[in-house]
Amino acid sequence: MLANAEKDPLKQLIVIAFAALLVPVLVPSVWGQASPGVITDYPFRDSFARQYHVERSPRIEITGGISGPVTISSGQTGMVDIEVRRTAATQGELDCHQVRIDHRPDLITITQVQFADRRECRTIRASQSLTLQVPSDALLQVSGIAGELQVSGPVKAVTAESIAGHVSITEAGTVDLDSLARGLSLSLGRASPGSGTIESVVGLVELEVAERHDVEIRVSALQGEITSVPPDFVRLEMNDGYLLRSGAGGTHLSISSINGDLVVRRK
Repeated sequence: MLANAEKDPLKQLIVIAFAALLVPVLVPSVWGQASPGVITDYPFRDSFARQYHVERSPRIEITGGISGPVTISSGQTGMVDIEVRRTAATQGELDCHQVRIDHRPDLITITQVQFADRRECRTIRASQSLTLQVPSDALLQVSGIAGELQVSGPVKAVTAESIAGHVSITEAGTVDLDSLARGLSLSLGRASPGSGTIESVVGLVELEVAERHDVEIRVSALQGEITSVPPDFVRLEMNDGYLLRSGAGGTHLSISSINGDLVVRRK
């Protein structure tokens, strides 16, 4: 099945190139690796943990080239817990970067900083990983990371772009996802009312709708197959792609520019 694959060929080429090039472009520390993955466990390492008080609906921004996995789960109301792990091939390379956390009651920003002004730090073998617990009303914004992103929720919203690893999200009220290089697993089980925009994905897109019977999914520019749809869904062919709908459609998803298959299933 090929739905409007020719609609935006330049966009498709950008997404395919993105899958191959995102890691070295975003993370100088892994430049030159031959393997498609990212090394996250070097012999020299350190870690630290921080806890911050936040207001209602805080924004949590993660950016700047985190090269390892980012794992986010729901924690205490009004509190954000962050654990940072860093590794490097040598102590000198470990000293060449840091993970900076900037905190305000309404905003926490987490950024990987590499001291590229030092000659010995321009190319290093290093990695960072993050584990966060955030309030269920948190607004997550994640961009430019080379590892996997896992959000187990519940959280209020997830915005993510330029993610080189696989993305897995459960229990997010809304999602806005763009430029994912290794596929997506998204669960709508307890997202209410729930809505989402998914654009430019390389790899399999898996949607788990649990027992929801109020889902509407619009699909365009799909280079792949719709391989599974629950029997209660109506599947309609549209001018720009497909409409998959169950019930009144209280949860709305827009999916476009996918270079891979789409699977819709119930547990």
